[in-house]
Amino acid sequence: GRPAGGGARVLLIEDSTHYQNLISLLLRQKFPDVELRTATDGIVGLAMAGEFQPDVLMVDILLPGIDGATLITSLRSHPQFRRMQVIVVTSLAPEQLGPYTFALQGIPVVHKPRLVAELPALLTQSLAQRRAAAP
Repeated sequence: GRPAGGGARVLLIEDSTHYQNLISLLLRQKFPDVELRTATDGIVGLAMAGEFQPDVLMVDILLPGIDGATLITSLRSHPQFRRMQVIVVTSLAPEQLGPYTFALQGIPVVHKPRLVAELPALLTQSLAQRRAAAP
């Protein structure tokens, strides 16, 4: 198998430049061998997911084009994404997530103010699950 984060591909779909920068900085520091790509809206993100086939998808809920919940739902219907780990990042408060719960079942949600504290551990966990699922 490949090393811990070795060769793992992460796709971030996030329209805020601030959070794009923050997350890519976090990844460079803690997961230097992970390849990160970013998309700024749901439509582009969907196309990139097909092309890049990420191991881990990090997605914001409120996106231009198509919201994160819809995006996750449509990706999950494709066999090639069954093993993809998903992490949701959002600025919404937990009580605002109601309309999206159908799509977010079983998916870890990180609230943006807690990104630096929570994302590294979650990503480590997702990468480990990806290794466990690898043939």
